[in-house]
Amino acid sequence: MRKGYVHAHLYNRKETAFLIDEGKFVKFGSDEEITKLTGHDELVDLGGMFVLPGFVDSHMHLAELGMYLSNLQLSNLSDQALLAEKIVNRAKADTEAEWITGRGWKANVDKKFLDSLPVDKPVALTRVDGHVMAVNSKALEAAGIESDLEIDGGYLDFDKGIAEEKAMDVIRAHFPEPGENLIRSYIELGAKAANQYGVTTVGSDDFVAVTKDYTKILPVFSTMAYTESLHVRVNEQCEFNSTQEFAGFLDQGYTSFTGDDFFMIGPLKLIIDGTLGAKTAAVSKPFTGGSTGTLIMDENEIETYVQLANRFNMATITHVIGDRALDAVLSVFKDNVLEGNPLHHGLVHVQLTRPDQLEEIQKLGLSCFIQTPFLEDDLPLLNTVPEEISDSSYAFRTLFESVLTSNGSDAPVCMPDVIHGIALAVNGNREGQNLTREEAIASYTTKGAEQLFMADRIGALQENYYADFVVLDQDLLTCEDIEKTKVMMTVMNGETVF
Repeated sequence: MRKGYVHAHLYNRKETAFLIDEGKFVKFGSDEEITKLTGHDELVDLGGMFVLPGFVDSHMHLAELGMYLSNLQLSNLSDQALLAEKIVNRAKADTEAEWITGRGWKANVDKKFLDSLPVDKPVALTRVDGHVMAVNSKALEAAGIESDLEIDGGYLDFDKGIAEEKAMDVIRAHFPEPGENLIRSYIELGAKAANQYGVTTVGSDDFVAVTKDYTKILPVFSTMAYTESLHVRVNEQCEFNSTQEFAGFLDQGYTSFTGDDFFMIGPLKLIIDGTLGAKTAAVSKPFTGGSTGTLIMDENEIETYVQLANRFNMATITHVIGDRALDAVLSVFKDNVLEGNPLHHGLVHVQLTRPDQLEEIQKLGLSCFIQTPFLEDDLPLLNTVPEEISDSSYAFRTLFESVLTSNGSDAPVCMPDVIHGIALAVNGNREGQNLTREEAIASYTTKGAEQLFMADRIGALQENYYADFVVLDQDLLTCEDIEKTKVMMTVMNGETVF
């Protein structure tokens, strides 16, 4: 059914109204024109509100966001008494759960604290950034761990009950595996949360976030896409447990652009190091305290993945936060990225950078997936990093001006709050690295669409593009306080989803 929208303030357009049909914009014009064309179909008066293309969150974890919202949420809780109360209450409320799992803590959580609580089942709580986990004795017992554990790319301190990076997988291997209905509920809940912030398209890393491998979650996404029950468009950033598993995926005929505009296979995704907050980011010079972080993959393993992906015309994007991790990736990309980077090989986060690395990124034309919402928590932590690295870090404007750079949330690390991300992009970075309002909006619209190879059908208010748009209560370009902007409506594929 056709639907007309009138009395709108349209981003980058002079018209005040538009008509949609069969999930696409079919006409922009005056209020009178669109009212006449709509006829007896539905007509929506937007009362002068600001309309933009649906936001693109170019890197997040959609299903894991839904799982986070379903499980124990510990974000913004630093008081141990409140943490304890929330954990105990969850255990009492969910008596059938085999494990108590959650996410969001930043400090003061370890085995001693968790063992002091009256909870008689395994507890595993992931730090806010997703790269460190605290567990109780019951969890260690369930995982068969009796001492410190050191593996490639990870470490578990038995006495503290703290697992870092790949060591977390040893614990997760003993979590109950979610069934199809639960996985679907996670995806639906994640999409609902994204829609509330005006997000209609995501680049999402899901394959090993809520299940042990991709074979459980891929069919759920495929079914939801086929039945048009996905309320965000998903470009899947594919993560695997091993090169062998990745090869098996390729052997089944999957590669980039397999799928449709509801769910499409995107690039290969690799995790190279940890995070700044946990001091597990791989840095070339020590953090305050002496640690140089964790390099999860060495150059040989990275290159094996990249060359395998290249053979099937699949890009590789890499989680890199520390400059030592970036060195490893740039060394591999230098020999494996075609001139002009047509596949969009890229860097996710790209936070701690040296001037020579920024030059190499520009030379290779690498795509960059930044997260301006990280600025709020991470900039104060730069004092733990040597000045020769920190002085040229979070170079988001430098990247935006030189290579294809899109924005995102890395949800559930941060909620996919695009308005907050735009505000931080404009006002939250170091001197000289903020974006203009237009650039910040572009980082969540046109640049995101280009990043995901969808610039010819999303990311703009244009005829024959998908009717994906967001309605705001004030103009982001002229309003006094960006943060006070409210999302009033989100429409995806012509359907109101919020």
